[in-house]
Parts: sequence; structure tokens; C-alpha cells
Amino acid sequence: MTLASTITALAAAAALLGGGAAAYLSPHLVKLLQVRRLRALCRRRGVLALTFDDGPGTYLTPRVLDVLARAGGRATFFPLGHQASAAAHVLDAIAAAGHEIGCHGQHHLHGWHVLPGAALRDIATGYASLARWVPPDGLFRPPCGKLTLPTAWHLRRRGAALAWWTLDSGDTHDDMPTPQQVEDRLAREGGGVVLLHDFDRQRPDADARHAFVLETAERLLRRARSMRLTVCRLGDVLRTGEAHGAGLSPAEALR
Repeated sequence: MTLASTITALAAAAALLGGGAAAYLSPHLVKLLQVRRLRALCRRRGVLALTFDDGPGTYLTPRVLDVLARAGGRATFFPLGHQASAAAHVLDAIAAAGHEIGCHGQHHLHGWHVLPGAALRDIATGYASLARWVPPDGLFRPPCGKLTLPTAWHLRRRGAALAWWTLDSGDTHDDMPTPQQVEDRLAREGGGVVLLHDFDRQRPDADARHAFVLETAERLLRRARSMRLTVCRLGDVLRTGEAHGAGLSPAEALR
């Protein structure tokens, strides 16, 4: 039995158990399968998709947009709903530049640490706050990459594809890698969906982390050109025929 078929079988079995741990285990297993498919898709098609979470930042996001503009690349942003009103002009600038905007919830609630009702309300409120830039079925990136069956079913009813990543830049880790290490990993994997964060840090090392995000994005875009990778928005990847299955909700993947 292949890894993919094993994960699918375990996910289906967990779903049949109903309640309790199954609500957490099954989506996690399906996530592993979907990320595996997405990684293979990016490698096969020679694709780099830069994604930015938790913004927009009034300081960092405009600088990220400058980096993208100089390279002629488009990216996907997953802002938090509660930031929308204070940074509407930044979201407008993202959209005007042709970048994609998805939803990351209202307050970045960890789906495994709150009751299902709270997680569902956070998703719905996030979409409502971002309605000016994100359609009701726009891409959704689960905060912390955590999902449960109730939230998966909610997103399925919306028709919203899940927006995973294949390469974490490490810009929020206590011990960050170097931009060169992230670039080298992209080269080894032959493409991928990179997770970066464009929120404004409020911590002693904020300047260093902001600089890391900007340098890493620049390096990845340069390496993409040298590797002849196509730089595109995540939604463009998921909408291609070969991406069928890579952006499915857990509920759909369990069919």
C-alpha cells in the first residue's frame, strides 16, 4: 500500500469513528495527503507560489509589494479579518497590483484549542470582514494549519479550497534559518508553496525579522528565475487541471 492510499484509508476510518479524536485526526491525515499532492504538483509543473499570512502590516506589506513589483511576480496574501478596517488601503494596494487575497480567519484561532463553535464563528466573521476583497468561496488558510471536521464541512459548504503550504520559511520560529537555507530548500524541492508572514512585528528583533522576510522573498524570486520556475498565485496552481485534488476540502477528499 502506498503512503497516499494509507493516509486516505486512515482518514476514512477516522471519519467513520465519529466524534472525539476523529474530528481532529481525520482532517490532519487528509492535510498530509493534500500537502504531498501539492508538493508533487509544484515540482512537476515547476512552480513557485509565495504566500503571506497574518497581515496586512502597514509597514511590512507595502515593502513586500515593492519586492514583488520589482521582480514582476504575483503572490497570495491571507490577511486576518480584524486587521481589515485599519489597513484597508494596504489591502486595496494588494488587490490593485493583481495579487490574490484569501481568508485566514478573524482572530487566528487555533482550531484544536477552541470549541468548534468558536472556530466556525471566527471563519465566518473573517470572511465577512474581508468581503470587499475576498469572495465567500475564496481560498482559506487554516490558522496554524489546524482544521477539524466541523470547520472542514463549513468550508466545503462555502466551496472554499484549503490553501496549504509545502515550505515554511521559518520567519516566526524562535531560531530562524538563514534566507540562503530557505532558498536552498526551494532548489532541492524543485518548487513549492512558501509560507511567509507580512504582519508588523512588535518585538525586540522586529527589524531583523522584517528584513528576513524581504530578503527571503527576493532570494526566492531570483532563484525561481534561474531555475525557470513559474511564479504565480496559489489559486492559479489549484485551479489547473493537474491540481485536481490538491485544494480539496477534507470532506471532499474523504469521498
